[in-house]
This record gives sequence, structure tokens and C-alpha cells, in this order.
Amino acid sequence: MKMAAFTLKITDGIAVITFNLPKEKVNILSPKVMAELEKVLAKIEDRPEKVKGAVIRSGKEGNFIAGADLSLIEEITDPAEGARLAAEGQRVLERIEALPFPVVAAIDGACLGGGLELALACRFRVASDSPKTALGLPETQLGIIPGFGGTQRLPRLVGLPEALKIILSGSRVYPGKARHIGLVDDVVPREHLMDAARRLIRVGKRRREKSKGRIKRFFQRTPVARRIIFERARKSVIERTGGHYPAQPAAIEAMEEGVAHGMKKGLEKEARLLGEMAVTGISKNLIKVFYLREMFSRGDLSPAEDIRNVAVIGAGAMGGGIAALAAEKGMKVRLMDLSGPALGAAIKRFNREVDKRRRTRRYTGVQAEWTRARFLTDTQIRGLGGYDLAIEAVAERMDVKKSVFSSLAGQLPETALMLSNTSSLSISEMGGSVSGPSRVAGLHFFNPVERMPLVEVIRGKDTSEETIMKVTAFALRLGKIAVVVKDAPGFLVNRLLLPYMNEATRLLEEGAGVETVDHALLGFGMPMGAFILLDQVGLDIAAHAGENLQTAFGSRMSLSPILPAMLEAGRLGKKAGKGFYSYDNKGERKPDPGLAGVLKPLISGNGGNGKFTDEEMVDRLILPMINEASRCLEEGVVDTPEAVDAAMIFGAGFPPFTAGPLRYADARGIKDVVSALKTLAKSVDKRFAPSNLLKLMAREKKSFYG
Repeated sequence: MKMAAFTLKITDGIAVITFNLPKEKVNILSPKVMAELEKVLAKIEDRPEKVKGAVIRSGKEGNFIAGADLSLIEEITDPAEGARLAAEGQRVLERIEALPFPVVAAIDGACLGGGLELALACRFRVASDSPKTALGLPETQLGIIPGFGGTQRLPRLVGLPEALKIILSGSRVYPGKARHIGLVDDVVPREHLMDAARRLIRVGKRRREKSKGRIKRFFQRTPVARRIIFERARKSVIERTGGHYPAQPAAIEAMEEGVAHGMKKGLEKEARLLGEMAVTGISKNLIKVFYLREMFSRGDLSPAEDIRNVAVIGAGAMGGGIAALAAEKGMKVRLMDLSGPALGAAIKRFNREVDKRRRTRRYTGVQAEWTRARFLTDTQIRGLGGYDLAIEAVAERMDVKKSVFSSLAGQLPETALMLSNTSSLSISEMGGSVSGPSRVAGLHFFNPVERMPLVEVIRGKDTSEETIMKVTAFALRLGKIAVVVKDAPGFLVNRLLLPYMNEATRLLEEGAGVETVDHALLGFGMPMGAFILLDQVGLDIAAHAGENLQTAFGSRMSLSPILPAMLEAGRLGKKAGKGFYSYDNKGERKPDPGLAGVLKPLISGNGGNGKFTDEEMVDRLILPMINEASRCLEEGVVDTPEAVDAAMIFGAGFPPFTAGPLRYADARGIKDVVSALKTLAKSVDKRFAPSNLLKLMAREKKSFYG
């Protein structure tokens, strides 16, 4: 039988149910899809004489089921409606679980959210070893909780600690690790997936728990053990999120109900809590952030499909990270640096990351060796005749970068791209120093490369549209979120972030405390305080970038005297063991009593007595960011408010639950933002004066997303 989304075929007693949602790139679950699935289940559940087992598979290569239809979650305004939808999904999956024969989920590609919950309702799960195969329950990252039984079935399958880790982090589990923890029963090459599924139906799987595993699971079943596990989970969530994300505690509550009072009560609690979470403003904002990620991380990869050989010049933390990432994504990489020790350190970091992926079963042994084989090094810039792209990540000095570009231009093919990882220097000036400036662009990664999702694709004045398309596609191949930015001082993220950090030092001049400022920002939802961030970045790097912005924008971005004083005192930040905080040999941070001696001569006492409310400090730091973002839109640095919000969330850690600085401005009200800036301009300094765009929007009662 054939339906809109499902095909059912029974051969040799095995029913194969293929899910292939028409006109969609991925399979998603909706009430209509679930109703169709029920009809298929009805066809097989009462025919034990003919059906001895079933396989649920996808008809889309590289995708099993991506999850539920988010547009439905967006539309929920009544908790009862959310609970009803969850309960209905639970009921359908219970029918899978209750079938009188084994059901196997044959998983190839993304198996996320409701897709994993469907797989959990099957007796067995077999996954392909494709790099695209990943399992997870990311609902808490959307401000909701798994609602189709995920909080109940996952702990029963893999144990409480692993289930808590998967659900609370929303992270993906790759095939090797999934098999190790018992989330899937087997991992096979894609071409053997259906054979493995049929084998599980015929012979099942003998589960042999090691004695240590049995003891561990027994311990988890005791009330005292469960209480300890859940208390630790709650404490960890509060420490990590600052209490800004209610979905994680709700997920713990649903899991706790299930293990204490059984599946039925647990499912009821899960459905009710999903309804409560779905109507929150935080959930609506996090769904907007999900769409931002999709907007800037999905696209046509074909312009970069011929990029196979990549040269990276500069083996520091950034260059080494970029080279490692390209090798991991299947490209042949040559990392070049005049310094043998620098190359040695980069190789060591790369091997450590490959070993970690092997240890965590992200890589098989063969995949690890193939990745190592793609990572080459050289102490000279040479032999680039067959390379498709080169990116420099050398010292942040224009003369050094021009020298590298000159060497590259003489060796690369005329069609090869020449990119710079600069964080602030002019791409147009670099391009003007070589022949063929149309193939020169910026690709600004954020540190650490392997963890920070954003890259800025910088368009110089001579950069061609074809180059921008290729560079963007290359960034997407690397798994990054790519925002295209005009070549302008500070580009986008640093132009907004550096005034934020500089304003924090201005507060110190007026008597505020380092920890007091950082505490206020953590309370607002920033991932770290401004002074912790400065120490992480390096005060020398921040001062250099700040000087560039001061040169470009004058008094509006004049650098506080505190940073030069810190540099003179040898306080470069975490890398030097001391900055605004001090750090021990393990990198642990603590307040530094010696800081007062550096700051005392610089505290003016003018404009304040050091007593600020948290709200005042937050406004002093956050509102200039919004103000500068509006200027970037005025000047065409970026074209849309979405670009600003995506860049600041994924590149600077602006609180995702706000949906970004411009969404935050809209929610607060543009009129209120302008009024607060005017007040600060009058009471503190004219650098707070609102932009022309903000004043116009306030007068016309407009918003960024209006």
C-alpha cells in the first residue's frame, strides 16, 4: 500500500515501512504524518500469522527523521493544547511498542527529537556508520522537552546518567558511542543496514551486561541513588544556565516522575510539562534561534564542491584549528609555518583531537587514520600548484599578511581563492596588493575554531560575487554558520563586542568592581562576564583591536586607559596567569588582590561613586551594542537584522533565550532603548548618543523585525 508519506511492503514475513515525506528534504513528524502512520500500523498489528517482524526505515538518504514540525510548536499558545499534541504522539508510539512482533528502526542519517523517540519505541535499533548518522533529543535547546516518551524510554534503555546527559545538553550521539551506551544494537555500513535489521528480527540480540554495568544499573534503581543523580543534575543545570532556561529542570522533573512512579505517570507528566514549556517566550525565542542557525548554516554547497586541497599559513591556535577542521571534513590540508616547533605543537593538538574522537567512538580506527593522512605540514610556502584555496592565519599585521599573500599569488593557480583570517584588518587593502583581487576575501574564524560555530565571510571592495559564493559554501562544508559582512573596521562581531568590553573598563574607572560587573552580566544571561572574556581573549589582542576601532570611529570608541595600564603591568590575561583575575597552573580563575594597585590611579571618581545597580551596568554594556548594530545596518555592513542576531549569538554568546540583541531591543521597545541611550549620553558621555536609525525607528514606531 502507498500513502502520502509511507510505503508498506511485506516480504517473507517482514513488513518494511518506508517513510518518505513528499516535497520535503527531510522527514518530519506532524499530526497528519502520525495519523498516516497509525493506518499503516493498523494494517500489520493484527496479522501475526503473516507478519513476523517490521522495519521502519527512511526513503531519504542521509536522513531518518529530523524531528517534529516546529511550526506547530510555534503556534501553541495554550498549555493544554501542547499537552494534547504530546499525548497523541505518545499514544501512536505506544502502538509501535505494543506490536506482537519485533520492530527495528533502521537508522541512516539524522535521527533527532521525535525521530529518536519513534526509534526508542521500537524493540531494536540499527544505525549506519555514515558520518551523517547522529541521534539526539535536542528539544531542551528549543525551550521544550521531549514529548513523545523520550524522557521515559531513554533512561530505561541507557541508564539515568547517560539519558540526563543526552537530554539536558541536547547534544548528538554518533554511531560508535550510541552502540557503546546501548542506544543502538548494531552499527553497520549503510549498504548492509536492511540485512542487519532483518537479522535482528530473526535472531534478536544477546545482551551481555558486564558485572560492573549490572552493579551500576542496580545502584541507579535505588531511591537514594536516584535522588543523588537528580540533585547533581539540577545543580549542574543551574550552574551552566544561570536559571534562564526552564526546559532542563522540567525534563529532569519528567524523568524523575517516570522512574519513581512508572511509565504511565511519567508520560502524563512529560506531556503536561511540554505544554507548559511550549507557551513560554523563551521557547518561542529559542525556536527563532533555531531558524537563524538554519538560515546561515544551510545552503548550496556546489560552488565549493571542487575545493579538495587547502593550504593554511600560520600554525598558531587559529591556523592549526582551521587546518585540523578542513582535514576532518575530508579535505587534503597542508599547514605551513616557518617555525618547526609551532608546527609540532599544531600536529600534537590535531592528533590529540583525533585520538579523542577515536576514544569517544566518533571515529573508527580507519576513519582516524584517513584523517591523519590528510593533514600535512611544511616549513616553507611551496608546492601549491594543485591547491584550490589558501587561508592565512599569521600575525595581525598588514605588512606580514601582504607578504604572505604575495608568496601565495606567485604559486597558486589563478582560479584558487586567497583568504585571510584577520579579525580587523582591511581585506580590500590586502586584495589590492596582489593580482586578481577578485579572488581575495576574508574568512574570520572565532577561537577556539573547533567549538565556535560562526565565521564571518568578508567582502572586499574588489571581491567577486563568485568568490563570496565559493567561500560561503566552503564555510558551510566546514560545518560553520556563515554571515557575509562588508569590509569595514571590526567587521561585525568585533565592532559590537569591543565597545562592550571597553565600556566594562569605563565602569571600573568610575569605581565599579570587576566581579560586580561580571556578576551583573551573568545575571543578564551572558555566558561569561566582560572581564572573564577579556582575560580569555588576551588584553594585548583586545587593546590592539580597540586601537584600530578608535582610529576608525574616533571618540565614540576611545580606548579606556585601563587596558594600556594592564599591559604595562604585564597583565595580558589568562595566558600570562593574570589579567583582571589571576589563574593557577590549571587555569582556575580567582580574584586578584594585586589588581587594586593597578586600577587605583585610574579611578577618577567622576560620574559615579562606584555604586551601580545591575540594571544600570547591563544597560551601559548592552545598549551600545544595539546602537552600534543599528549603525552597521545603516552602513550596509550587513543587510538584515537576522545577520546581526545570528552573528552575536553564535560568535559572541549573546543570550540565545533573548533571540539576539535586535530581538531583545524589539521586545524592550525601540522607544525605551532610545530614551535610555539619550539619558546615558547626557549623564555619562555623548558616546551613548543613539544612532539616526534608532531615532527614526522610535519616531515612526518601527522595530527591527516589524
